[in-house]
Amino acid sequence: MGGKRGGLSRWALLRLGAVCACATLALICLLKAQPGYAEPTATAGSAAPGSASPEASVTAAPETPTPLPTPSPTPVPDRYGDLLLKPGDEGDAVISLQMRLQDLGYYNYKITGSFGSVTKQAVMDFQEDNKLSQDGVVGGHTASMLYANGATRSLYNRRIPTPTPTPTPKPTPKPDNSIPKYGKLIEWADANKLAPRGTTFKVKDFKTGRTYNVYRMGGNKHMDVEPKTKEDTAQMKASMGGSWTWVRRPLLVRLKGTWYAASLYGEPHGQQTIHDNNMDGQVCIHFLNSRTHGTNIKDPDHQRCIRQAAGQ
Repeated sequence: MGGKRGGLSRWALLRLGAVCACATLALICLLKAQPGYAEPTATAGSAAPGSASPEASVTAAPETPTPLPTPSPTPVPDRYGDLLLKPGDEGDAVISLQMRLQDLGYYNYKITGSFGSVTKQAVMDFQEDNKLSQDGVVGGHTASMLYANGATRSLYNRRIPTPTPTPTPKPTPKPDNSIPKYGKLIEWADANKLAPRGTTFKVKDFKTGRTYNVYRMGGNKHMDVEPKTKEDTAQMKASMGGSWTWVRRPLLVRLKGTWYAASLYGEPHGQQTIHDNNMDGQVCIHFLNSRTHGTNIKDPDHQRCIRQAAGQ
């Protein structure tokens, strides 16, 4: 036959291909007839006809969450806004108040837990130094300043410097003929203005005639004073007979060139600002209608001595 080349002829090849195709088709039919046969599916990497390729698909970006609003801070309440301590109160709050006043130099008495006249006066002194209304009541504003870390200490020891002593000879006291026998009566409110804190002035003991200088270091209902020097302390003590005494003594006080009638309480007590005058503490000088700090009364013995010094 034509077309044969040293092997199978083209015709033979075609027949062989047809036989193989039939055999393959028969095998496929046989497989489909088997139980559990399933059509093959496309692999994960293949794409269905007509569908977009994986590279062509676009992944949606995740949505940005809306931030939650920042809550406003809750205002911190005033610790002392509701605090109110007044004369007559008792308890732990009063103990705390007295301890704080004592620490700042305003309260010089024992801790009692009872809001009495001494505690009230200490509160008023603190209010005076801090330019507050001097009502002696511890409300929110006073308490906030009182318990603050930088609370003002008693101004007795801060605005009144301790004077530097100057050595002087001890002259023999001579009577001062320029001093009148009696002094003029002056209301406490007026005397308080003539000799504010920090003033030095001369006094004369009405009975002995001894004179000495004193320094006003405080007081708001009468004057709290100290002898200016050791020599002044010696003269004051000598005028009392050589020992301190609580007995009131009539006194003359020279303020702005005029001598006024006064009364002395000569028992040293309380605070001091001069530490080299041989006296520990202070003494009190009263004028017409002045009052005591502790009991807030017009002491009758002081008022009697004042009128005696005025020649009445």
